[in-house]
Amino acid sequence: MSPLPSPAAVVHDSGLPAKSLLQHVLVAELARVEQLPLPGPPVRAALGGAGAFETALRREAAGRGGAVIAEYKQGSPSLGPFAVGTPLLPQLKAYAEGGAAAFSILTEPTYFRGSVEHLLAAAELGVPRLYKGFVISEAQLAEAEAAGAEAVLLIARVLKEHTAAFADAARRRGLEPLVELHNLTEAGFAQAAEARLVGINARNLSTFTLGAPTAAPLRAVFPEAVLIRESGLATPEDAQAALRAGFDAVLIGEALMRSPDPRDFLARLLMGLRAEAL
Repeated sequence: MSPLPSPAAVVHDSGLPAKSLLQHVLVAELARVEQLPLPGPPVRAALGGAGAFETALRREAAGRGGAVIAEYKQGSPSLGPFAVGTPLLPQLKAYAEGGAAAFSILTEPTYFRGSVEHLLAAAELGVPRLYKGFVISEAQLAEAEAAGAEAVLLIARVLKEHTAAFADAARRRGLEPLVELHNLTEAGFAQAAEARLVGINARNLSTFTLGAPTAAPLRAVFPEAVLIRESGLATPEDAQAALRAGFDAVLIGEALMRSPDPRDFLARLLMGLRAEAL
């Protein structure tokens, strides 16, 4: 069991340019975690295999040809506060009714207008939840555990060689680690973490501009993992194309938050997959 580095060391060792958007987010989170209570020992049972989040994604991928992780966020560093005031529970209910397999809930407050309270409130819908923050401290893992999250995002670009230690710490708290990569040079960090959930972020994490990742290189490295395409999916057709290209699941945030009818957005996405399967 490797000890976790200090949050300040994680932020310092990330090697990000001081002016990068991600570095700004990390500095804000560093200030926030310093105010969190010292983490106590795990309360939930340790996780040794697939949990509810992974199980839901695999079930929907097998039955529908792809799963959707629907995200609630009210802002971002690149877009600003684009969806502030969107009611949480009506939005999440629309996601569930549209066929979302899981929720992603932003918890970073400064740039993404997120809150762990959103994660807590979402529990009443009974849909597996991802604590989507910028984890640099065990205090955040304890926060995710206390909020009842099923999974937690770990960003390899930030955690680097510490990704495996954070994944182990997450599992000890009953949390499924979703290891996010932004290119294949980071794959070794996810391998060391024995990641069962591997995401590829279409955004350059320094500039938050978009690229177009493909699934095939990831599948060669992670043949058994659930592969998740994150970011840059503006339409149901974009998401369908990602799933046809070999991803098991897609994570959609901005497009759903901007949609006048997120339930219909998801229903059209999944109906298109079902039609192809017939």
